[in-house]
Amino acid sequence: MRELAAEAKANEKVFKAKVRTTLRSSYSSYYRQMLSRLLNTLGFRCNNTAYRPAMDALALLDRYADVDGKTRFYDAGDVVAMDGVVRKDWREAVVDDKGRVERIPYERAVCAGGAAGAIRRREIYVEGTRRWGDPEDDLPGDFESARAVHYAAIRQPEDPREFITRLRRRMTDGLDRLSAAPTDGSAGGVKVTIGKGEPWITVPKLEPLDEPTVLAALKEGVVRRWGVLDLQDVLKNAHFLTSFTDEFVSVAAYERIDRATLQRRLLLALFALGTNMGIRAIVATGEHGETEATLRHVLRHFITVDNLRAAVTRLVNDTFAARDAAWWG
Repeated sequence: MRELAAEAKANEKVFKAKVRTTLRSSYSSYYRQMLSRLLNTLGFRCNNTAYRPAMDALALLDRYADVDGKTRFYDAGDVVAMDGVVRKDWREAVVDDKGRVERIPYERAVCAGGAAGAIRRREIYVEGTRRWGDPEDDLPGDFESARAVHYAAIRQPEDPREFITRLRRRMTDGLDRLSAAPTDGSAGGVKVTIGKGEPWITVPKLEPLDEPTVLAALKEGVVRRWGVLDLQDVLKNAHFLTSFTDEFVSVAAYERIDRATLQRRLLLALFALGTNMGIRAIVATGEHGETEATLRHVLRHFITVDNLRAAVTRLVNDTFAARDAAWWG
C-alpha cells in the first residue's frame, strides 16, 4: 500500500508538471506577445494597501515588458511578490533550486492567477472600465452621509458583527435541518447510505405528473384542425418559413460547421428532443448520414435555453407577422 501511495503521488506530480509545461509553452508562444501592449493600455489601480502584492506583481511585469525576452530570470535585487500571487503548486515551477525567479512561469502565474483573481474579487480594478472598474463607483454618491437610509433600503444592519451573526445563524439552521431531514422523514425519500465504502445519497424515482389540461386541449385542437402531423415535417416547414434555426449560435468561441449541415443536425436534434426518442434512436432509425457524436456535439454546443427562447420568439413573431400581412392584404 505504501508503494501504491508513493506511485500515485509520483504520477500526480508528473501530471501537474506536464500541465505546467503545456501551459507555459502555449503562453510563451502566443499570449506573451500581447502582454506588453495590454500593460501599456490598461491602467490597474487599487484603493486598499492590503492588496498590494498583485499590484506589485503587475508593476514588475510592466517594468520588464520591454526587456529582451531572452532574459530568463529577474534580477536578484527585484522584489518579487509570491504570497497571494503565485499558487503553491506553481512555486516549484517559478523558483529554481538556486532561488531565482523565472520570468515566463511567473508572468503566467500572475496573469492567470494572482492578477485575474484579484480583479474578479475587485481587490484591484481596471481604470475606465465598467464591469471591472472602481468598486467605490458602485456605491451611491451620498452613501457616507445617508448610510442608514441605504442600509435600510437593502434590509441589512450597519454593524458587520450583527450581519455575520445572522448569516452564521441561517447557515447553522440550514445545516441542522439537512442533518435531521433523513431521520425525521422530511427529506422526501432522500437517504444517505454507503456505496462502495463511501457516503452515498440516494434520491427516489419521481412519479410522472398528470398531463396539463392546457396541453391536452392544445393537442386536440391541432388534431382537429390539421389531423396527425409529422413533427419532422413541421420543423422543416417552420425553418423554411422563418429560418428560426439561425438563432442557435454556438457557446464555443469558434465553430467551423457550414450552415446547411448545421441546420440539418439542429432539426434532427430538435426532433429527438421533441419526440423524446433520444439521439441514439434517431441515429439508429434514420437515413440522414449523421453520427451520434455529431448530433450530441450540436446538442451540447447549440441547443441552450437562451437559444431555444430566441428561436421560439422568432418563430412566433414571424408567424403572427405573416398572419397580419395576410389579414390586411
